[in-house]
Amino acid sequence: MNRVSRGRDMRRKGDFSLPDDVMIDIFLRFSIRKLAQLRCVCKSWNQLITNQSFVESHINQSTSKACILYHPHGFQPLELGLYSETQDFSLYPETNEFVFAENQTLELSLYFGTDRKPAKIHNPPFATELMDWNIIGSCNGVLCLCSNSDRSLIYMWNPFISKYLNLPRPFYKYNIRHVGFGVDHLSGHLDDFKVVTISANANAEVYSLRKNSWKIVSEGFPPSIELRSCPRDHPVFVKGCVHWCARVSCYLDSKCPWLIVSFDFVGEVFQKIMLPNDLSTSDGARFLNVVNGCLCVFAAVDEVCSSYELWVMKEYGVVESWARMCIIEKPDKYWWPLGFTRTGGIFAQGVCEHGDSTLLIYHPDTKTFTCTCFPLNLPHIPIQVLTFVKSLVAPIPPSLVL
Repeated sequence: MNRVSRGRDMRRKGDFSLPDDVMIDIFLRFSIRKLAQLRCVCKSWNQLITNQSFVESHINQSTSKACILYHPHGFQPLELGLYSETQDFSLYPETNEFVFAENQTLELSLYFGTDRKPAKIHNPPFATELMDWNIIGSCNGVLCLCSNSDRSLIYMWNPFISKYLNLPRPFYKYNIRHVGFGVDHLSGHLDDFKVVTISANANAEVYSLRKNSWKIVSEGFPPSIELRSCPRDHPVFVKGCVHWCARVSCYLDSKCPWLIVSFDFVGEVFQKIMLPNDLSTSDGARFLNVVNGCLCVFAAVDEVCSSYELWVMKEYGVVESWARMCIIEKPDKYWWPLGFTRTGGIFAQGVCEHGDSTLLIYHPDTKTFTCTCFPLNLPHIPIQVLTFVKSLVAPIPPSLVL
């Protein structure tokens, strides 16, 4: 009895505690939602969990468990979902919900299931204002979204900690054609997010979350360059820059050269990256992506998009390092590569052997496609796939933090 009483006295006096490194190791084992609850336990836990070094450690750990986020282009967040490669799931016909194998997790259509206990995530508070939304990109667990009809309406949102920001309108808020999202990776701040907008008249602006303000890019967008505008082609962030497929403007020549235009979020300047000769003048669709941290291009071999070449820039910025890795062939017309799985496969949108539109996975080692049984239900709607990590990073400017 006396021993128990002494233990209680020690805890009341604050003498009973664990070293910070031990607490950090324990906290890193919890989910985002559990960490949000633990922040409310005491002030010291809140300070530890919100410390930048802990948030960075959590992101580094989460990166190895990154999920695949998908959504139909132009649809509301009810069609936003996360796909995990280790699932054993099937559609339950009576309720139109997914049944999960024990101890496995599937996150789909805002049903976030853990241990067969689905928990529905709420739509963001701005869902009614962003009726025709599109995901611009994902960095450090934060999504950037904008309206397709009014691209000056831009939001940053971390869906797992329910934090979001409605960006102030840019100076050139009319006729915005393209939006890019990324982070200044050299600033030392995980939340140094930036957004760049490009208007029809080649005006460009960059927004800094840390400063919560827009800045006009003095040199503007490069002249005589046309960015590709296609719902299936999305800007790609890698190596501190956001990238778009583009073509040189040549109105009298149908063989306009292809190239890549990037915006460096550190130097806040536009740059050009040339494609290999085999890709620069040939016709066919081009889709940018990232594989193993390298910029890559899916290039359609024919006009009906039945075959694609995969080219990878092995050394960033060095044109001579472009290498053709493989040719992906599928008998069907009009299928589209979407991204990469964590195990080396390639996601694609197309028709499976059952005749349904679904997410497919191409296996380069066997040169075969497998069906994920992941119903899209929207066979003619472009699907976007990108890597997403769960994080504690809040898209809130420092000046607005209470």
